[in-house]
Amino acid sequence: MMKKASTPKAWLLALPVLLAACATLDGAVAPPAAAKAAPTAAAPHAVKPEHALSAPSALEAQYGVQIVQVGLTASGGLVDLRFKVLDAAKARALLGNPANAPVLIAGDKPPLSPPHHALRGARFGQGQVVFILYPNLRGAIQPGTEVMVAMGNARLGPVLAQ
Repeated sequence: MMKKASTPKAWLLALPVLLAACATLDGAVAPPAAAKAAPTAAAPHAVKPEHALSAPSALEAQYGVQIVQVGLTASGGLVDLRFKVLDAAKARALLGNPANAPVLIAGDKPPLSPPHHALRGARFGQGQVVFILYPNLRGAIQPGTEVMVAMGNARLGPVLAQ
């Protein structure tokens, strides 16, 4: 029998294209293809997003960032934190210092720290959505857990984990 020549996995080569197709220029996640399709007779209304962002709280406006989502991914092994930059100058002042990288606090569990240099080289543009993936050590965060996001002295939340 003939063996196939070993080649890189096709999905690895397509990964940059897939990632680029999932995000728009402002960093927001693109809706699924089904949501872009024209309404049919069975669904005459336009597709609405699952949840709209609430108005920024006073603290979010003060620090220039709004927490968009704390969600579990990778079968609960990772926590996905997403925040929107409301004011680029305020966000840079807060998050430009690596000591102020967002830390996730869930009740009495040990806090989850971001990977080393998670925001290194980040450019905070007005309206940009930034995300950080955290290892979910010891299953500290589960769906429905109330999570506080600590950035230096700032405490935003609580946010319910999805």
